[in-house]
Amino acid sequence: MAEIDELRSVLKIAHLYFKESLKQQEIAKQLRVSQPYVSRAIARAQKEGLVKISIHQPPGMHLDLEYSLQNKYRLKQVIVVDTAPDIPIDYVKSHVGSAAAHYLETVLRKNDILGISSWSSTISAMVDNMHFARSKAKEVVQLLGGVGNNGAFQATFLTQRLANLLGARAHMLPAQSIERSAEAKKRILTDPEVKDVFDTFAKIDIAIVGIGQIEPSEYLRNSGNYFQHQMLQELIDLGAVGDICLHYIDKHGNPVLTKEDDPVIAIDLEQLKEVPQVIGLACGLEKVQAIHGAMMGGYCDVLITDFQTASALVKA
Repeated sequence: MAEIDELRSVLKIAHLYFKESLKQQEIAKQLRVSQPYVSRAIARAQKEGLVKISIHQPPGMHLDLEYSLQNKYRLKQVIVVDTAPDIPIDYVKSHVGSAAAHYLETVLRKNDILGISSWSSTISAMVDNMHFARSKAKEVVQLLGGVGNNGAFQATFLTQRLANLLGARAHMLPAQSIERSAEAKKRILTDPEVKDVFDTFAKIDIAIVGIGQIEPSEYLRNSGNYFQHQMLQELIDLGAVGDICLHYIDKHGNPVLTKEDDPVIAIDLEQLKEVPQVIGLACGLEKVQAIHGAMMGGYCDVLITDFQTASALVKA
């Protein structure tokens, strides 16, 4: 009979906890038992199937798909935005940007230093969807150079807008994205203002990056910050499938250029891995290979994408 009596006690505690929504401490006080006893009873009720918990997913939620990608790529979190097929990509980016804005506003802590990649229309959509945050960041740091045809305006404007929304100081990177050669890059890195921004990279708490395909987007092409056709072909020949902060990677996530040969003025990929929380934003079936490579390389902790792209990534 002792087992039946014990089971009765377990059921009573499970009922109070799951049905009456009492806290463990409240149950312990009501039944005059210890809190560890209550905790063990709740665990037993779940283990032995006395309590079954089900989660109802409303339309537009894709929890199973999110967890599939989290497990596949060993990510901390994946957010999949519900989108129908054959809708304009700008519409998709707006929805992904909205989800990213909400996520950032949720995880941002007071005095965080935030890094932002300059050339991503999805990141721009995120900023468009942001409100004045309750949590104030300390700094917003530009991760990728932005001087170019329209670059000086667009990149600094995006960084400054986000800084204003977060009540933070904007830390601009006063250089173009791509230097003429690796030697020219070495020279520009000795500039005190550029060096100051690069020194800040090690202090970043959260980085937000876009993931680009081989062919530059219209947004990037209009800026003038992209490799010309001949160089892009050379990168393809080396196995490139896409880029993060204009550092091109292969399908395994390995950089196709050595650090010494890469002329891009931006946080380098190994340093990006050291950032505690890296949020990758990307959408569109044309980016599946690039996103897969970025995830395989371990450059992101969080991925925010759309349903069509996420479904293709599961099969990649």
